[in-house]
Amino acid sequence: MSTLSVVQRKLLARAQETYSSHLSEAAAYLEGRGIDLAAARSAGLGVVRDPLPGQERLVGRLAIPYMTGAGCVNMNFRCIADHKCKDVGHGKYQHWQGLSSNLYNVQALDSAGTAIAIAEGEIDALSSTLAGIPCVGVPGATKWEDHWNLVFEDFTRVYVWQEGDDAGKKFADRVVQEVNAVRVELPSGEDVNSIWAASGADALRARIRR
Repeated sequence: MSTLSVVQRKLLARAQETYSSHLSEAAAYLEGRGIDLAAARSAGLGVVRDPLPGQERLVGRLAIPYMTGAGCVNMNFRCIADHKCKDVGHGKYQHWQGLSSNLYNVQALDSAGTAIAIAEGEIDALSSTLAGIPCVGVPGATKWEDHWNLVFEDFTRVYVWQEGDDAGKKFADRVVQEVNAVRVELPSGEDVNSIWAASGADALRARIRR
């Protein structure tokens, strides 16, 4: 776990402020994901326009800041263009260069009470939290950091959302092993956000109660 330099903190703060002012460009994409602009603004989301030096390749991507009480500590960038990213030769996600991985939506740890959920990906974590199931996100199935285990020690119950594919199972297997989480299996081809967008909060809550 690395500590951010003063320069890195200033750049992250500048990026978050700049990119969030262009959030409306992602309105249609977010609406299709069941996330309205008010919720997106609350999460600090934005769109890369007027990019910081070195981030020109990220223009048009959704900027997803990792917000804490001390401000933005990391940022991920998701392609929201209407194409298959592999077909055009780039990844769906790009990370802020030079930074290690962080948990997304750590504010949920303070508001969760005795139970917390873990999802693979920021949009899924945000969707779960909007559904009333406080959730943190891991930025990729292979991104778990050993020191995160300590974060969950004081929770009575930890849930892990298992997406309906092989990668989702592998991710859930890792989390179950690390923090003794309760596995919440989702149907084949589904993730937290797809269920949230199609069926709403009750559909997710019903799976937690099983």
